Amino acid sequence: MKINFINHACFSIETDSSLSIFDPWFTGDVFNNSWSLLRETDIDSLSLDKLKYIFITHEHPDHLHWRTLKQIKDSCTNELRIIIPKRRNSNVSDALRKMGFMVAEAPPHRKFQIEKDLAFTNYPTNHDSAYVLEAGDKIILNQNDCKLSTEQCQRIKGTYPNIDLYLMQFSLAGFYANRNDTTGLREAKNYHLRLIQKYDNFFSPSITIPFASFVYFSREKNKFLNDWIVSLNELSSSYQVLFYNDEVQWHGFEDRSKENIKKWEDLFRSVTTIKEAPQVSVDEVREAAQVFLNDLVDIPQIPTTVFEFYDCSDKLEINYQERRASIVGETNSLVAGVVTPYDMKCFFTLPWGADTLNITSCFDIKNQSLWKNNLLFVDSLYHR
Repeated sequence: MKINFINHACFSIETDSSLSIFDPWFTGDVFNNSWSLLRETDIDSLSLDKLKYIFITHEHPDHLHWRTLKQIKDSCTNELRIIIPKRRNSNVSDALRKMGFMVAEAPPHRKFQIEKDLAFTNYPTNHDSAYVLEAGDKIILNQNDCKLSTEQCQRIKGTYPNIDLYLMQFSLAGFYANRNDTTGLREAKNYHLRLIQKYDNFFSPSITIPFASFVYFSREKNKFLNDWIVSLNELSSSYQVLFYNDEVQWHGFEDRSKENIKKWEDLFRSVTTIKEAPQVSVDEVREAAQVFLNDLVDIPQIPTTVFEFYDCSDKLEINYQERRASIVGETNSLVAGVVTPYDMKCFFTLPWGADTLNITSCFDIKNQSLWKNNLLFVDSLYHR
């Protein structure tokens, strides 16, 4: 059996009978073009002759990446099955089937034997999920971005007391604090350092691999996060650090890990491409907000909210009770935060716009409670 790191949160498991890959994202930007891969993957460099299964852990675009899935489908002649966690909404499965994939939605906490030498169990938490794989004689826990509960950790540990390989995200992945809040950003970094160590201590795997954080923040308004990412040097020296296309080594990987840490540090330092948000007028945002309000079935108990825009005196006022979106100059209404017009338009037009906006970090919050209530309400309208 071979296990190889491909990119970001993507790795492959090759057994005698099949090849499986997790969460492929090979090219392009995600989260309103605010996250970029440190290096893109050329699909022609991969051997996909045995590919049968593509596992998707959750719907975020750095894990469920439609453009990459199309590349894979166009490059493979073999029949491909995508395995995703069971969802209330069939939109993802419907879209995947339309692309020509077979799709299986996996209920939680149930073991599925899909090959003689491959079985999996899904453990979801909120929008994320972790997978345990029984591959050959190895037990693999892919926790990626999932914040497993204490109960789930105990359940996994009780079922799989000896985990051979453990993979988890190790660095920043969303909004933590405003750009000038150094205390909050430092705590966010320390939080991720503590988190991977906490789970590692609990599961006590034979090998721990930090991954799912090989990106940089590539918009002008969120590039400040690059100063707070967790360095691989700050993690436990016992972890195995993989570089692109590396195969997991079960013994004697220490020297390679040291070399790979330097490779990753050099790659992070080489990042220079920072983009501005696409141009969107405030009036376009108002129109999108008005369509959104017109379509609401239930009106939330949220006060009239103002969103300010960077480098612009115009503001957007949302009056939920009257279903009215207005462009204003001065106003007595509460200001939730400052954001780009582009991200605000995406907030109102995309079903997952609230979740995506939150992860971009291309904003500054002025009223924490009001900002949170607006995002939670919009996010609640999308059923995963």
